[in-house]
Amino acid sequence: MFDLVLKNCRAVTPDGVREADVCVSGGKIAEIRPCGSAEAKTVVDIDGMYLFPGVVDAHVHFNDPGLPEREDMRSGTYAAAAGGTTTVIDMPLSGDPTVISPGALEQKKRAAAEKAVVDYALWGGLVDGNAGAMEEMCRGGAVAFKAFTCFAGDDFPYVGREPLRRGMEEAARLGTLVGVHCEDEEITSKLEAEARAEGRTGVADFLAAHPPVSEEKAVDMVLEEAERAGASVHICHATLPGVVRKVSEAKRRGVKATVETCPQYLLFTGEDLERLRGVLKCTPPVRARDDAEELWKLLEAGEIDLVCSDHSPSTVAQKNPASGSIWDAWGGVNGVQTLLPLMFHQAVVKRGMQPEKLAKLTAENPAKIFGLWPRKGAIAAGADADFAVLDPEAVWEVTPEILFYKNKHTPYMGMTIQGKVLKTFVRGVCVYDRGAVTPAHGTLLTRAGAAEKICEGAD
Repeated sequence: MFDLVLKNCRAVTPDGVREADVCVSGGKIAEIRPCGSAEAKTVVDIDGMYLFPGVVDAHVHFNDPGLPEREDMRSGTYAAAAGGTTTVIDMPLSGDPTVISPGALEQKKRAAAEKAVVDYALWGGLVDGNAGAMEEMCRGGAVAFKAFTCFAGDDFPYVGREPLRRGMEEAARLGTLVGVHCEDEEITSKLEAEARAEGRTGVADFLAAHPPVSEEKAVDMVLEEAERAGASVHICHATLPGVVRKVSEAKRRGVKATVETCPQYLLFTGEDLERLRGVLKCTPPVRARDDAEELWKLLEAGEIDLVCSDHSPSTVAQKNPASGSIWDAWGGVNGVQTLLPLMFHQAVVKRGMQPEKLAKLTAENPAKIFGLWPRKGAIAAGADADFAVLDPEAVWEVTPEILFYKNKHTPYMGMTIQGKVLKTFVRGVCVYDRGAVTPAHGTLLTRAGAAEKICEGAD
């Protein structure tokens, strides 16, 4: 007898949607059976709803430890669970300390262990001067290393070509991955300094200081260094079709490159930024309508590897500075709770994407890229019993009352969405049920199951 059976599901498997009972034992998926053929200690009738694999959100900033007024691992993972996300991969910056050393990684692990509701993995930081710390951080559990090619704060020094090269070479040696925020520092800093000096503080000035050429130039450099080093590289939050095509071309040359985008780049434009101002400010910024529409085509064509939230919270005051200057508004979007339902509405309901393709973008591919497969990422025998129960007919509105964020702002506020997460399971335990979240249940995940294995072959 199984521990748990989720019966009468429309299970979204890698092979398509199956009407089935999904059977769980010991926190793992034991079998997928025809409806009505399984018995268990606990039976949950899904009543024909979709059973998606739990989302693996590979790009979140939960600010813990050090800046809990923005978000912490408890509120952030509550929001993740409410949106059907069962694994988050937390970024190494926007906390205090930034995770650019083994000691800081241990602090992050302790904070997460005390609070996380869903499972979690951790990025380490690759900054100017710390490539020598990557091996120990890798052994400590970092599943990937994040770098910036532009200013990211005094506590997270950005990398030029030479520091990036050293980091790529070390990542190749260790068998891990480098993810990069791609904007050219020379271009962006010059344009921003000129605008500030001339007292230009509007949205148009911010957009002009982050032009498409800045992102494209940085991507060219990053792909060149990855190819030179033989390293795996991940281009974070691509905003431009041209960037996606550059990654596709690199893949055809044999470069181990992947690329992500986020809902904000698929849905919003510069005109929306004029309307929403600080709440939609992020870098790289949202682009033109034609760019967003072309990203949708590339997503459907399989040219984009994954979709993530880039949940980057701040206080309401930080989003609405007293100066009124767009330069002073915090850059980052709240979006982890809406990732799956929003993409279901926009991709499946509105554009006819098959549910299994959405599951590949939000669960299977990120699990594979970040070394969590086959434990995470699919409804398949042997995988963790991580599920999102989604009602495809339910229509709801994004309101402050339903959000678990510490700071109730998001550019998706007021949107009407078809497709609602009703329950979320992590390793067979229901951690979210129609508005109620369980206490901490999450556990640390390491690349390929054990970080030590990454480094065993390192010279």
